[in-house]
Amino acid sequence: MLFKEAGIVFLSVLTLFTSAQLSAQTDKPMSKQTLYYIPHTHWEGAVFKTREEYLDMGLPNILKAIHLLKKYPDYKFTLDQVAYFRPFLERYPEEAAAFKQFVKEGRLQIVGGMDVMPDDVKSGGELFVRQMQYGKEYCREQLGVDVTVSWMLDTFGHHPQMPQLLKLAGFKSFWFCRGVPTSKMPSEFLWRGIDGTDIPAFWIPGFYGLFYGPPDKPAEFTKFFKDRFNYLNPFARGSERVGLAGVDVSEPEGYVPPLVEQFNRSADTPFTIHFSVPTEFESVVSKRKDLPVFSNDLNPIFQGTYSSRAELKQVTREVEQQLITAEKLSAVSNWLGAHGDDKGLTDAWEPVLFNQTHDLASGVMTDHVYEDVKRGYDIAAQVAKETTDSRWDSIAARIDTRGDGIPVVVFNTLGWPRTDMAQADVGFADRSCRAVEIMDSTGKPVTSQFSKVERYEDGTIKRAKVLFVARDIPAMGYSTYHILAKSTEPGRPSEGASENTLENEYYRVTVDRATG
Repeated sequence: MLFKEAGIVFLSVLTLFTSAQLSAQTDKPMSKQTLYYIPHTHWEGAVFKTREEYLDMGLPNILKAIHLLKKYPDYKFTLDQVAYFRPFLERYPEEAAAFKQFVKEGRLQIVGGMDVMPDDVKSGGELFVRQMQYGKEYCREQLGVDVTVSWMLDTFGHHPQMPQLLKLAGFKSFWFCRGVPTSKMPSEFLWRGIDGTDIPAFWIPGFYGLFYGPPDKPAEFTKFFKDRFNYLNPFARGSERVGLAGVDVSEPEGYVPPLVEQFNRSADTPFTIHFSVPTEFESVVSKRKDLPVFSNDLNPIFQGTYSSRAELKQVTREVEQQLITAEKLSAVSNWLGAHGDDKGLTDAWEPVLFNQTHDLASGVMTDHVYEDVKRGYDIAAQVAKETTDSRWDSIAARIDTRGDGIPVVVFNTLGWPRTDMAQADVGFADRSCRAVEIMDSTGKPVTSQFSKVERYEDGTIKRAKVLFVARDIPAMGYSTYHILAKSTEPGRPSEGASENTLENEYYRVTVDRATG
């Protein structure tokens, strides 16, 4: 169905109803019903504009919402995304007290409970859990609320592990628009995850701006609301309806509250418009005993986004692992008594979490936003590297590395034993080293080879990168090796020796540099 009002077009994949059908539904006698009307604004983290440009557009909308909450005692508003309202509280401290008071009263409801409205399919599970930890912790500490409404209105599909993850994080409901498999889906149901966990789900037919932008004339306003209320009839399981009023970076509508009051005073209106927040409608639905159960994937949609700007998806996983490694080394370093300031590392997670915004993780941003996203990853990666280096130095300084040769400590940051390639950079000022030998912690030699070597004029080694196999490094533990300088190269022929030759006890292979 398509609605076009106030310059806004709403598209829906739902069942189309003829005007005769709508008229027939409208003409049916019915008791006074209730529309739970939820004003909100969907802040775009970044897509056509950068994060800062969208904040410049969006923060005044929060000011407008606070103004309307002060002016109209029955008015309510819904906000999501810590990355949106945290800057508001920091940049408008004079309004912070009113903001927090309205949150306490329940008239300004915080939903989402995450840094952004993330993609939950393309991002890894670690980042999704971090989203919830970061957002819910901020809301508890700064606003005194535990966010229980998962608000994923614009996210591009949802995987079937979501019910379990959300429930474990303390969410009590899941609100969404995209991904239903059929136009005959009810708007309220129980979504069952692959482990059997159920969570109340609220699908928004007609999308999240269905009730946004009504006409400002009473008669037209009434028709607008009646048409949309009737549009929701096929999807509702009770006499109540829920309708969202807000679009992308939309300004709260100051002209609507008086018109709602006038609408409700009219004796011939078939329903009452009730300014609401999501948990109010959840409470109504929770009393129903016949909610259908849906157990499936809410995918796939927008399949092209799985591969668009693939390099961003790659760097997401790289930086995620770099930050986790830095955290692990910080934890071990602190345990050993070498405490450091980890605030920079905590802050470095935020740009990575922000870049999981549904548009950014999907790679559908404009080019100048893409460049801004890359800068966010670069900052996080640099902090991760600096933290890893400094914390590893503090750990290594506490390891007994006594023994002949150059000590090399290999640390395994995984939660299970690991055997893998390791590389050490070594240098020699003494012109007597022609080869190296690597010994493990028991004194046994380890197979090794040069990946790069730089020699003095007489053929002795100046610098080298040495590859070797580090075997059975314990989980979150280390092994110590020693690199010994040798004045002769064992097994190497005295004549015709060159860097083009590989040999073992059975074969010698020499590669012609000119021909390969």
